[in-house]
Amino acid sequence: MPTQKTKFAAVAATLLMTCAAPIATAQEQIKVTVLSGYTDRTSWVHNLKEFFMPEVNKRLAETGNYSLKYTEAFGTVVKPRGEFDALQNGIGTIGLIVTAFHTDKVPLSSVSYVTPFVSTDLGLTSEVNDAITHSIPEVKAGWEKFGLEFLGHMGTIKSYAVLSKEPIDGLDDFEGIKVSGAGLNLRWIEGLGAVGVPSVLPKFYQEVNSGVAEAMIGWGDVVGAFKLCEVAPHFLSAEMGAVSNFTVVANKRWFDKQPDEVKTALREVTVEYRNLMAEATTAGDAKGREACVAQGGSVTELADDQRQAWADKLPNVAQEWAHASDANGLPGSLVLETYMTKMREAGQPIARQWDQE
Repeated sequence: MPTQKTKFAAVAATLLMTCAAPIATAQEQIKVTVLSGYTDRTSWVHNLKEFFMPEVNKRLAETGNYSLKYTEAFGTVVKPRGEFDALQNGIGTIGLIVTAFHTDKVPLSSVSYVTPFVSTDLGLTSEVNDAITHSIPEVKAGWEKFGLEFLGHMGTIKSYAVLSKEPIDGLDDFEGIKVSGAGLNLRWIEGLGAVGVPSVLPKFYQEVNSGVAEAMIGWGDVVGAFKLCEVAPHFLSAEMGAVSNFTVVANKRWFDKQPDEVKTALREVTVEYRNLMAEATTAGDAKGREACVAQGGSVTELADDQRQAWADKLPNVAQEWAHASDANGLPGSLVLETYMTKMREAGQPIARQWDQE
């Protein structure tokens, strides 16, 4: 029979083992509604769903303290343009905003929209926009003013192109035709004799199909998702320029309450998502051109002298934008100068020095 001494030793050993064992902690699940007015058939929402969302949880799993429990709201809760208000008001937690739709609210995030014929390097364009946001306080503060936490820029446009019912071989072919476009990109056809039709991407197909427009300002990566070449199979490439057209944001009230570990994961994965989208968009641009040819259309590369002539015909939309921002007490000229300086330093094929005219 065990003696009192051996019983005591056994109890002591059990207590020692218990104290040495790690204390199990329950992983905290944080509810998140991820929102976009577009569906996951678009490359940006597809990669948000398939890469960004699981990658954040993968990063958080390294410590096991937290995980995000997602509710997807893609193309259901709001339509394109409605994301800003939905995220501001807490209907969504994290989401994508098209900056061109909200130039009245966050004008300083639209510099790549007013600088055509500067760069077709989408990764660089998005990276420079991020750098500007982090280095010029007023840019980030513009988002915070509306209760939004800026996480990063992301682009889906390697270079704008014009898709049309009939071939456009040169600048003279623009005379009198109606062109659907979204927001600031309609400024890119001023001076060519075309008529801009303000719209949004999901409406382009129907507008051209019904005769409201004869062409659209699009880009290769969205051709397949929106079947654009079915109605506008002729693809004109003029190396018009890349645009960092999306911003990843979070509802600021929600974001400020989150642990540092969650905030860091969201910020870091946003950068990776930005880089992934630059690669995916470049690949998608080539596929879009191929799709137009498969629909019986054509791909026309505008000659260099025509590209330069196009750029020269445009009003200085960049200076107009910068001066309007300056007049409202915002550093528009500083943002423009910083953007163009970084593009010059990167050796980009700039057709017009927008900040120096």
